[in-house]
Amino acid sequence: MADNPKLDVPPELRAIAEQGVGQARAAIDGLLGAAHKALDDASRHVDTAQGNAREFGRTTLDFVEANIAAGFDFASRLASATTVDEWARLHAEYVKEQAARLAEQAKALGQHASAASPFGKADK
Repeated sequence: MADNPKLDVPPELRAIAEQGVGQARAAIDGLLGAAHKALDDASRHVDTAQGNAREFGRTTLDFVEANIAAGFDFASRLASATTVDEWARLHAEYVKEQAARLAEQAKALGQHASAASPFGKADK
């Protein structure tokens, strides 16, 4: 049988192959680094959104409690009224106070929502 001739890979070809592997590894490392950064950025945004939602919920609950307390206060004052005129005066005061309270609360919630919105804000 004839001997198989030994074929050597030229050094230039090996150098090109090694360079290609190195470039592919660098590209994959860059891609993985970008993926990690994107995941970290998304995680920060989610954490911020959760914090904003939690704060918005607490603020809303505080407003609900204040409105309920104002309603009970009004009911107590109304229960102690002795004349129809006093009832009418207490009702008018309550409506005026409640309208001002609700306007203030709506403004505060609107400002809070605007501050928490990712639209129109530059990333920090």
